[in-house]
Amino acid sequence: MQKLVFLQLPRLDPDVTMPGENVMLAAAGLGHALRRGREGRYWRILPTPAEQDTSDNAALADAIVKLGPSVLACTVYLWNVERTIRLLASLKKRLPRLRAVIGGPEVSRDHPLLGPAAGIDVVVTGEGETVFPGILAALRQGRETVWLSVGWRRGRRLAWGRRSAPTRPLSELLPPAEAAINRPDAHGMAYLETNRGCPMRCAFCCYNLMRRGWSSLPPAETARRIRVLRRRGAREIRLVDPTFNAHRRFRATVAAMRRANFDKKVRFFVELRADTLTAADAAALAAANVVEAEVGVQSTDPAVLRRIHRPARLDLVRRGLGLLVAHGIKPTIDFMYGLPGQSEADIKRCLSWLEAFPKAHQQFLPTLLLPGTELRDRCRELGLRGQRLPPYRVEGTDSLSARRLAEVEAEAERRIGAFDSPTRCFVGRRLPDLYPERVRGFAAGGSANRRAVIFSGAGLFARREAITGWMSEAVRREPDILWQFVFAPRDQEPLDLLYAAIAAVRRMPGHWLDRMVSPAGMRRYAARRVLVRLPRGRKFDAGWRAAVDGLLASVFH
Repeated sequence: MQKLVFLQLPRLDPDVTMPGENVMLAAAGLGHALRRGREGRYWRILPTPAEQDTSDNAALADAIVKLGPSVLACTVYLWNVERTIRLLASLKKRLPRLRAVIGGPEVSRDHPLLGPAAGIDVVVTGEGETVFPGILAALRQGRETVWLSVGWRRGRRLAWGRRSAPTRPLSELLPPAEAAINRPDAHGMAYLETNRGCPMRCAFCCYNLMRRGWSSLPPAETARRIRVLRRRGAREIRLVDPTFNAHRRFRATVAAMRRANFDKKVRFFVELRADTLTAADAAALAAANVVEAEVGVQSTDPAVLRRIHRPARLDLVRRGLGLLVAHGIKPTIDFMYGLPGQSEADIKRCLSWLEAFPKAHQQFLPTLLLPGTELRDRCRELGLRGQRLPPYRVEGTDSLSARRLAEVEAEAERRIGAFDSPTRCFVGRRLPDLYPERVRGFAAGGSANRRAVIFSGAGLFARREAITGWMSEAVRREPDILWQFVFAPRDQEPLDLLYAAIAAVRRMPGHWLDRMVSPAGMRRYAARRVLVRLPRGRKFDAGWRAAVDGLLASVFH
């Protein structure tokens, strides 16, 4: 019997106050599709190693090798695609017969990283449930499939099929309500999908290139799944539907949610269109205990909105947001900067819109040129310049230079706050951002995917070359995890010690998180940071502390 392991590497967040999550919804759907068909009899699905969510590449690779899978099925996103490829390369050296199948939201035919050289045997775009059993059968029998959405490695190229993949109703694709995946995490958060399909054709999104047509759960089935999640301890349920109030059974589904959540013990989070929202819809959502709704506005310029295929009736969008607020539903309002044709005047209006809703969750986000999207395909025509590697941030437009985009980001941070979580304290006796796993500098130890290395004692400056050499070697061995290099001096050390450490960080290979937090044309670092922990009972000059803090804050996020 063949052995199958699902892999989905987590998004590593430097914010230690936030609970991590890595819910393997795709793996659950693929496993269900395999078990319900004839091909399932030939495969044993092995549990994904616990090291996936907590460990570095070396420990995770050891755990996977110990399992000895025939096939590794990987789900990739922009935050894990580089790490997944690097891990696969390591595994294939140790398991030469291993076959790798890769899919997920990040995957497209023209992806810059997923060519045959990446060591991937099969690439899948779009929904995987209907093709996955056939892929495994083909691997087992030494042949290829014929579907348009599946590419097979042939030497230095990928060969794609010519037939459209079969379609199935959503109720057949999802694991049953009683399946193990349908349960909340340790914090009471659960996920629910009620519909696939979206009427929007947003130029920055690839959802509609991968999923055409609609399929919804019957409202009674939605209610049943909510009852199962409640029984299993869910306190919050996030609906992962791309546009909740756009599908054909929206109102019946909301009514079913209200009946299943009659006592409002569960809070719901949804994503919806504000311009089509009615007062009755808002009231019904509130009655079901929808407490937060994400609304993508993106721009205040109708010409920009038309260019990216978004609704241009801003008066209706503002009205819909007002209805949410009036019914006690907190809106998350999304705007973007770096869109094609976007002017500085539009950016200022976007920020003013956000400031007009002070109780909302305000998001002003950089435009990303995601693989497979219209914006990426037409970036030259539209005058967009962006990063080649994840997260593919726009770094210049036809009207805004990299410098101006960086200034826009700084202005947004002043007015509404940062779009992510910067380091709270770089120097002090207590460092609230310090990772739980802490190892001594120069010591061989640690296996976590977030690690603090502490160099302590007297005379650190004199040992700077040994320290920076050790830092560089550590990152060379584990380039994908998050590192903190913490100096714990006995007395004040020259600032040149920190300059040497910063220079070492700048020489290290790139990381997607650094590219994410770096304003256009600038380099900021979040994946590898330098901190200074001061010993208790010893005094340090206030000017020295301020200089250290200012230096580190100017380089690290």
